[in-house]
Amino acid sequence: MPLSRRKFIQASSAAAAASMMPRLARSEMFTARQYHSQPEGSHLDVYLAKIWNAVREETNGRLSVTIYPRNNAIAVGDAEILTQLQGGRLEFFTLNGNILGHAHRAANIQGIPFAFSSSKQVAALNDGTFGGYLRRELVSKGIQLIPFGSMENGFKQITSVDRPIQKAEDLRGFRMRVPDAQLFIDFYHALGAVPKIVDFNRMYKALAAGEVDGQENPLLDVEDNKLYQVCKHVGLTSHEWAGYNMLGNQTFWQRLPKDIQEAVTRNTKRFVPEQRAFVQSLNASAQDTLKDRGMIFTQVDTDSFRKTLTEAGFYKRWRAACGEQAWTLMEAQTGPVG
Repeated sequence: MPLSRRKFIQASSAAAAASMMPRLARSEMFTARQYHSQPEGSHLDVYLAKIWNAVREETNGRLSVTIYPRNNAIAVGDAEILTQLQGGRLEFFTLNGNILGHAHRAANIQGIPFAFSSSKQVAALNDGTFGGYLRRELVSKGIQLIPFGSMENGFKQITSVDRPIQKAEDLRGFRMRVPDAQLFIDFYHALGAVPKIVDFNRMYKALAAGEVDGQENPLLDVEDNKLYQVCKHVGLTSHEWAGYNMLGNQTFWQRLPKDIQEAVTRNTKRFVPEQRAFVQSLNASAQDTLKDRGMIFTQVDTDSFRKTLTEAGFYKRWRAACGEQAWTLMEAQTGPVG
């Protein structure tokens, strides 16, 4: 049947509009904010800049992300900023897995004490099947877990203001600064310590004022945040891996055209391995630097920690808390834990 003039014009207009849609999507401009907790010039700040600068260049400025060190100095903790991300009040954030556990319990796997023997194990876990599982689970929580975005901070050591930590019993009654994450709180309760929740940006002041007796973080955090000025002793426990998950608000992420999403993933995959290697080298050299600054290092009887945790039912509780699927995926990398 021949087309009428009116139908021909309607069909032509629809086809023209359809052909323009990809072009319009490609030309739309997006601006976003990236928060992170570390100081300006830190490894996290530097490598996030590498990623977002490369994305800006590849997309001809169609996605422009401004980075805010120290979480833009806002007066709330990481858990509250995570809520802002989920609610669409922030576009991008980097966050430790155990605080991400506020959104989904499986994220706690990343910080199970004494589970991992190397950063390579953790990278394989987060870049592999477990990372894919967690990404799918977080979608319903309003969070996009950026593929290959597991950034290194290193293994935690315990620093103390004025007394050495050599075995688990030394932590009895010890006021330990912890972030607002249940795994950390339970971990120190199980060891007989007294966990005190203090946001990262208040940690130095809390140590200096005697509000807490110590803290736990990788050695490069001790150096970058000048904790050697308020802590004398370091117990080499290497008890937990610490790192940062690159997160996006799910609604904002879905608004981005596919080619921009691919540019973010591609540049994350490009720069994160460099970041991991750089941080590992920093942690390796930090011990000598901190010794030169007057800190005293102690080798720790980690078997006493594992024994105390097992007897306290810690691993049994957290296997149930994280979920059997997440725990099984972890043990595929680590072997049996607990």
